[in-house]
This record gives sequence, structure tokens and C-alpha cells, in this order.
Amino acid sequence: MKLSGQGYYSGDLSMYRVDGPSLASARIYKGGKTSSSSRAVHDYWRRWAQEGDKVCTGGMMTGEQCGWKVTDTQATVHYTSGSTAKNMVVARETSGACTIGGDSGGPVSTVDSAGRAYAKGIRSGGGGGGSDNSGGLFDPCSLVFTDIGLANSAFPGTVARY
Repeated sequence: MKLSGQGYYSGDLSMYRVDGPSLASARIYKGGKTSSSSRAVHDYWRRWAQEGDKVCTGGMMTGEQCGWKVTDTQATVHYTSGSTAKNMVVARETSGACTIGGDSGGPVSTVDSAGRAYAKGIRSGGGGGGSDNSGGLFDPCSLVFTDIGLANSAFPGTVARY
């Protein structure tokens, strides 16, 4: 998406307002899709994603998945729906389950050795894995996300942190 007044594409982002007594906090669920366990977001990643970065993702349908490795940055992605997103980050994994529809909008993070989560991006899409929806050497899973730096520069304020 290209926001009004900006000369660059900001990936795949949306913003919503939380009204009333609802509260939002900077936490990421960990574990399977039915887990109620979470970890605080310690901070956001202070540099743009780079090839080789290791990331985790979380989604409503598949839960937390780690082991992703960034393979491309500033990518143009063409979705099967016909839409196109620019300035996206692509990551792959060759073992484990792929993300599926319904995981979009989930967090992408890096978790350090102390278990602290750093916000890295926002999941947009992915797929792969062949008929069993599981990554392998010949049918890797793919993850497409918007870098947290684009979210911070596109919208007012910054990502909340612990």
C-alpha cells in the first residue's frame, strides 16, 4: 500500500482504533493455536530485516512457529487473489507446518536466548508445503511479512513495547 503523501510502498498494513474500555498490550502468544501463554514484546527490532535473519511467527490458525530464515527483502509479491504488495520480506523454512489462511496480521518476531521477543514485522501471507502443508527441501514453506520499520515509518507513533 502507498499511503497518501508517501513516495514509497509500505508493504501490507492496516490500522484500527481500540475504543472504550478495551486495552491492548504488547504481548505475543507462544505455543500452539490454543495456548493462552504469552511473552512480552521487549522492543522492536532496530534495523531492517536482512537475508539470513531468523524469525518466528504467530497466527490464529497455526500458533507460534519458529525456524524461519529471511531469504529476500524489498520483494514484490503477487498473491493468488490478484493483489500485489511491494517492499515485503520473504522467509522460508524446510521443516514443520506452513502458515495458512487466517494467520494474516499475526506477529513476526525474533526471540533472543533470554526468551525476550523483539517485534520484527506483521504477517501478510505465505504458503508452500505441498499437499501435506508441511515444509520440505523440495516444497519449503514461505512466509511473507511487512518489516516493522515500514510500520513505524508509515503510521504515527511506534510499536508498543514492554
